[in-house]
Amino acid sequence: MCTARALLYDAVMTPLGWLGLNRARRRLVQGLSGRVLEVGTGTGLLLPSYPPSVSDVVAIDIDPEMLARARHRRSGVSLLQADVQRLPFPDASFDAVVSCLVFCSVEDPVRGLAELRRVLRPGGQLRMLEHVRAPHSGLAHLQDRLNPAWSRLSGGCHINRDTVPLVEAAGFRITHRSRHLRDIGEELVAVPA
Repeated sequence: MCTARALLYDAVMTPLGWLGLNRARRRLVQGLSGRVLEVGTGTGLLLPSYPPSVSDVVAIDIDPEMLARARHRRSGVSLLQADVQRLPFPDASFDAVVSCLVFCSVEDPVRGLAELRRVLRPGGQLRMLEHVRAPHSGLAHLQDRLNPAWSRLSGGCHINRDTVPLVEAAGFRITHRSRHLRDIGEELVAVPA
């Protein structure tokens, strides 16, 4: 059964998809293979984009109502209610980990990212698509001013989170980085350092 929160999430994300987010999601998973963990799957909007070379997708979210909607996006996906800060998987369980618009709202992002590093197999990749703190002081200042109200309205999303140093602090080395949307959108590929 879908809730208003899940329906509202899809209603907001659908036009963003048309404006380029769907294209960015497809890029995020392009070329992946093997067993993949998707964290913060939400309503599962990324799930249909995985290529056939991905043999197994495990998707987690903390919200059971979002997961209920995600069940209809792609068959054969293992969906689990779990917190990225305390993953229920053994070490070195996945060939890749994917995160799309998640770490803006994780309470302790370094802890969550360290968990991702723990469950990655040697040679595995972390792929992220996040909105981030602007590198330009004017826009960053605006993000700082708007963040308290935005965070309350959006359920804990921080529009001014500086993601790259957090990824590095969790023990990753960034191998690819591209910025979009006046540098407040970022695609990252990282490997355990």
